[in-house]
Amino acid sequence: MPPPVVPGDPRVLTGLLAAIADSCGAQGCELLMDGNVVAQVRSTPQLSVTAGVDLSWDHARGLLQLLDTPARVMSGLEQAAFRGASMMLAAFLRHAAQLPQADSELSGKVQSALEYLNDALILISGAGVVEFVNSAFEQATGKSRSALVGRPFIDCLPSVAGSRFESEARLAATSRKAHTFEAFSDRLGKWFECRAFPCRDGLIILLIDITARKADEATRLNLEDKLVRAQRMESLGTLAGGIAHDFNNILAAILGHAGMAADDSPKVSPLREHMEQIRRAGLRARELVEKILVFARGGGEALSRLPLRPLVQEAADLLQATLPPSVRLSVTLDEEDCAATVGAAEVQQMVLNLCTNAWQAMPGGQGLIRLQLRCVTLTAPRVCTMGELVPTKYAELSVEDNGGGMSAEVQARLFEPFFTTKPRGQGTGLGLHVLKGIVGTHSGAIDVVSEAGHGTRFSVYLPVVETEGEPVSAAAVHEALQPGHGEPVAYVDDDPIVLMMVERLLAKAGFSVSAFASPEACLLALMATPAMFKVLVTDFNMPNMNGAELAEAVRALSPGLPIVVTTGYVSEDLSQAALRMGNMAILHKERSYEELAEVTARALQGFPDSRFGETGMAAL
Repeated sequence: MPPPVVPGDPRVLTGLLAAIADSCGAQGCELLMDGNVVAQVRSTPQLSVTAGVDLSWDHARGLLQLLDTPARVMSGLEQAAFRGASMMLAAFLRHAAQLPQADSELSGKVQSALEYLNDALILISGAGVVEFVNSAFEQATGKSRSALVGRPFIDCLPSVAGSRFESEARLAATSRKAHTFEAFSDRLGKWFECRAFPCRDGLIILLIDITARKADEATRLNLEDKLVRAQRMESLGTLAGGIAHDFNNILAAILGHAGMAADDSPKVSPLREHMEQIRRAGLRARELVEKILVFARGGGEALSRLPLRPLVQEAADLLQATLPPSVRLSVTLDEEDCAATVGAAEVQQMVLNLCTNAWQAMPGGQGLIRLQLRCVTLTAPRVCTMGELVPTKYAELSVEDNGGGMSAEVQARLFEPFFTTKPRGQGTGLGLHVLKGIVGTHSGAIDVVSEAGHGTRFSVYLPVVETEGEPVSAAAVHEALQPGHGEPVAYVDDDPIVLMMVERLLAKAGFSVSAFASPEACLLALMATPAMFKVLVTDFNMPNMNGAELAEAVRALSPGLPIVVTTGYVSEDLSQAALRMGNMAILHKERSYEELAEVTARALQGFPDSRFGETGMAAL
């Protein structure tokens, strides 16, 4: 009995199965007729059936199955995406069944389905000629469809010649087995997971942007490394504190007896000069012990609010008197004076430590040091070399030199106690670690930019505070880095792919998210429990009921609920509706990744200009 024939272009069908598997987070997908597999995509041979749904078209029946290893229970979002994808595939099969079997051109409906994909897709013939690309591929490569289709793949994209992308694609085409691999695009600065699926007389390649996943993996490794370092520093601090305490007692005895011996000696006696040298050496040792104790205690000076400009100027004047003539010091202080919770001694220590390091890093002991103080305002969170910054106002104290710079290996160990690149006897290796302790005490951060042979720039960031009131709460600033803290948020969108993305985005930001694929489903939940959500986030363009209409219905059930509407186009009607209802914000949908978590956090507080009022930090 001949195998059943499935309608439509097999290459298109394979591409659709690949897209279905990707949208549902599965490793494979297959279509069966009369118990026979008529089309399939697999990332690995050993896969089990996770879910299945019956399809029918033109008096024929089939079974669409998702494959994974091991078999698992699908989430609600994945089930919704699978149902929507199966309906799309059934529509394609019904349409294809009505076309002549010899017609291999992509139908308008199938092209629309492939255009709908957020991931880049390319269809290459067996001769290596590009037959189709979707809009996402055009955006990823920066090349138009007209410049790609009908031309040899290597001629269109010469940068992939000889790369892993080309070798894996060729391997998939020759072995007739699906291949999955990761590749980095230097031009885009992004990581992609590439899935190559062989089809009849050609190859379909799906490129999935995994840059965010790679960044999460790098963050996890960095946090693990920081944890190990923190544990090591804690142990070292305990040891150093114990040794320093005992050594202080020894120094007290040495200095005391040396002083009494000097007092009992004649003024012209050589013994008196020897005692004075012992006293000087003991005082230097006492200064070193004090640094060790500061490292062990992690600070402890009482916090106060002081304007920074006069403190930095005073430290610069003191520094100028100690620098050799071969080193020039350029001081630039912003006209806008800003206050921070620091002590005068701490500012002096920061300036002297950084500038002394800059001076000693200069080849031949000559060069230029730039010392600058200015106020900066951040509108988005930022990760620094040491610490993180939240969107608020900071005092930036920077020291830049034109010395020899630092290698990446040295930068990785900068803030370790007792680590130094200076010759033996010229440095304790505690200066930058003490600086780290001071900045951390005041909820600040340090950023370092350096390259071997091209100088170094240290930037210290301290939160700007009002000149009166309580000190900045470090715990409050740390908590502010996380927009959400388990607050229940409802998100509504009829697009299953966007729904899944935003749900994960808000959950990662700390919110407890309930996702709804339709306005009706959200309203049913609110009818049962009107106060179950703290914020509603909804798409605007949806069938049956748009976002503004949903907002009106929700306000009838929960009058004070803050609402965020995301849309690709802000119409005058929508703007007027937001003003009329109040406690409502509109966000351009393309900015969701960058701004949605922040806007949702502000919604919880009634959309203030700044959500950091309780931290004591200056409002934006």
